[in-house]
Amino acid sequence: MRHALKLTGLAVATAAIVGACTHAGAPDEAAPVMTINEAMLNVFQPDFQNYGDTAFWAYDDNGELDGSLLTEEQWTLMGEGAVALRDTALLLAVSEHFMVAAPGVDLGFEGNGFVPPEQVQANIDDNPDGFRAMMEAFAAEADLAVTAVETRDAALLVAQSDNLYNTCKGCHMAFWYPGQR
Repeated sequence: MRHALKLTGLAVATAAIVGACTHAGAPDEAAPVMTINEAMLNVFQPDFQNYGDTAFWAYDDNGELDGSLLTEEQWTLMGEGAVALRDTALLLAVSEHFMVAAPGVDLGFEGNGFVPPEQVQANIDDNPDGFRAMMEAFAAEADLAVTAVETRDAALLVAQSDNLYNTCKGCHMAFWYPGQR
């Protein structure tokens, strides 16, 4: 049931983003329905965690990789997560306009060297093609994660967990907290 609700929510979000991307009005009239922050909170973070955390159950007590240790439920969870990550990144990659967060939304990490949402928005507005390229790269990595699940390739599964994390971090370093290490 949880997965059905999540997939239904993803379908609604997908329709909303696609609708925003194909808005017939002038460019300044077209506005995304789902913000990047909402995509991060509702798709990227939970689905990456489901994928990455579950992938490491493929190690036995001796630290050896053994995909047979994963249950069908775990493979399914990782597969659903990888598809959601890929599809959401692809939607963002083709978006004409980006909104980091709704006005007044606190991203929860301002200060301590991190920039406020207005600055993140400016960073993306200054380089929208760079942001799209990051989303395309993330979608490509997520697609390999889908392949890892479909082929039950434990080595690729674990490698893609690292690759997805590093791709996330690259985008964060470029747009969300540039200058941080």
